[in-house]
Amino acid sequence: MIRVSNLRKERITQTNECRIVCDIECSFSNATQLWFSVPEMFSDWLTDDVYDAFMVAMLFPAMYYKQDLYIDGCVSEKLYDNITHYVQHCERAYLPYLYEINVTVKEFSVAKKTGHLIGTGFSGGIDAFSTLYDRFEREQNPNYKLSALFFFNLGSHGGGGKKAQEKFYTRYNYLLPLTKELGLPFVPLDSNLFDYYQFEWEYDAGVLCRSTGMLVFERVLDKYYVAYDYSFWEIVYMTAADYASITDMCNDYLLGTETLEIIVDGTQYRRSEKTINLLNYPPFLNYLNVCVGRSASAKNCSMCHKCKRTLLTLDILNRLEDAKDVFDIDIFRKSRFRYQCYTVLHRKSDIYAHDNCQLAKKMNYHMPNYLVAWVYMSPRIIKSKLKEVAKYLLRKRSTQIDRHYPV
Repeated sequence: MIRVSNLRKERITQTNECRIVCDIECSFSNATQLWFSVPEMFSDWLTDDVYDAFMVAMLFPAMYYKQDLYIDGCVSEKLYDNITHYVQHCERAYLPYLYEINVTVKEFSVAKKTGHLIGTGFSGGIDAFSTLYDRFEREQNPNYKLSALFFFNLGSHGGGGKKAQEKFYTRYNYLLPLTKELGLPFVPLDSNLFDYYQFEWEYDAGVLCRSTGMLVFERVLDKYYVAYDYSFWEIVYMTAADYASITDMCNDYLLGTETLEIIVDGTQYRRSEKTINLLNYPPFLNYLNVCVGRSASAKNCSMCHKCKRTLLTLDILNRLEDAKDVFDIDIFRKSRFRYQCYTVLHRKSDIYAHDNCQLAKKMNYHMPNYLVAWVYMSPRIIKSKLKEVAKYLLRKRSTQIDRHYPV
């Protein structure tokens, strides 16, 4: 069993930070405390009267290691009911290696409200910019207008550890000048969550990690916009190929509480439509950051799949030169034809490739036909397949040796 107890605030005077902390008893980690940290100036935003964030944070490892979860304190009854009846089943539909577990809590309560903010996470990507533009610059209703931006170190910078933390703060400082220009608070949330998570869970548990961050600020948030990547049309189109898109959306709605409404935003647009909408928004091409490269730098590498995907969209729209301050255009031009071929070959299995192909057709942008793309890419495809076969044969041979020579 995993036991979560002793929720409290702790101030770290050396770094001018404040944390909410819980003691964790479990068999799969040497860590004994889970914490979430913000600069001292945001200490009053931390929710320290209910365990909602910690319950969601420990749900994935509990389901993976098949250990029941006990919360020695108060949680939201709505959140508890959704986790018990829906969230676990939704996770297991996409990740069948997970187990259904029992979650037990001491009592039910709701977070005591001390603020009424409307928030969203801001990473500098196209989805985040789209939500910022729609829900801050163009939003007229004060009950739905953004009033705070958040930046979480909960896996999206490469799991946990010092390297991820370094990238987290580098990217945060890169975006900070923009948020100051906009007059919005920009809150960095650090954590040791990955002391309890495996490195690759940044993808599988992504929706739970993100929701954990929202719930940390439950006492001051009324609404939180999740900047979603797929449009409604794309979700329908890609359901068979990417079931994760359905489960993530369902769980986003299910992980709110009586006092915090989670709103999935951006599903009204395809990715190319978001890009077109943002091209006349000056901060967009000054701060756009989509890179998933391994460097700790905040600059886009212009070589990873997200960089090339974005650059191809800008190229199709004849706005490539406008992005020269945030991308290395020459690097992209050297690999442009290869990526065009990749896009054509994957247009039926990759929704972003499909979107770029449709946009190219609409804009009369020349893309190689399927035959040319296949001929050009076939040596790489064949080499990749041969590597897969070799790995399979090596694993099979290793298994046979182990059986013949038991330890």
